[in-house]
Amino acid sequence: MQLTPRLFERSSDAITRAVDRAEQVLDQGLKGRGRLLDIAAIKDGASGRKKDARLWVYELLLESAELARGNAFDHLRALPADLARDPRPALSHFTLVRAAMEAGGMFGYLTERDVDVHELLARIAGLRIADVDSALRFAESHSGSPGLVAEVRKTEGELLDLFAAGGITHRRDRRGKLLETEVGGHTADGDMKIAKAARAFLDHDGHDPYNLVSGSAHSRPWVLGPAKDSSPGGAVLYLLWFTDALLTAWLNRWSAFTGVEPDPSIAKVTQSIRFTIARAAAGEFHAV
Repeated sequence: MQLTPRLFERSSDAITRAVDRAEQVLDQGLKGRGRLLDIAAIKDGASGRKKDARLWVYELLLESAELARGNAFDHLRALPADLARDPRPALSHFTLVRAAMEAGGMFGYLTERDVDVHELLARIAGLRIADVDSALRFAESHSGSPGLVAEVRKTEGELLDLFAAGGITHRRDRRGKLLETEVGGHTADGDMKIAKAARAFLDHDGHDPYNLVSGSAHSRPWVLGPAKDSSPGGAVLYLLWFTDALLTAWLNRWSAFTGVEPDPSIAKVTQSIRFTIARAAAGEFHAV
């Protein structure tokens, strides 16, 4: 049964309202009891220059977590416009969701509450080393920009000095690949898997949405069946379900990391999305 263009319009409005409400909560930042407990644990585990260096690395972690949040919501804010445009999107809305899921995976990787804060420091240290490695490869591939290589080398030196001061170590294999980082006896794998992190971030029930959004980004033909679900509107229903789950995950992860108990009204954040899904299921948007 064909779904009318009104579903695209109503879905666009519902996602806009839900994203706006979620951002009002997350704009409070990463301050809270959780951050204070992390800082206290770092201070208990070191003193002097080592303590100061580890606290600075913790600030790098918060900076990267906020970057991930901003990236995720940049893509989520683009969803309504993508849905409302003419011609209707084929798969681009799912690639926007994929970017938001992967940013969520990065946020979850850096803010997981089931591990010691020193492991989180090891994780951000590993990511920053990997960033320098990537930046250096990029700089060296642009042979006409020797100043860029020098700049990256300077950043690398400053970063390694900071880690040395904090007693943060790392190991590489014989080819130079990063194997692991270590802080105070806690280690992190040097090869962070973003797809694994994205799946872990989004609590899904009975299906794996990452397969669909990843397949869409890679232009895989198999996604056309589930994505369209026999009609263009079917793709929108999938999108509504994914966005609902994604925003809920962001709010839950933010609350777990900060230790800030969510206001009861947070439960209403995705209400507009769920209401639209219910209306579609009741047949309101079906063409006669």
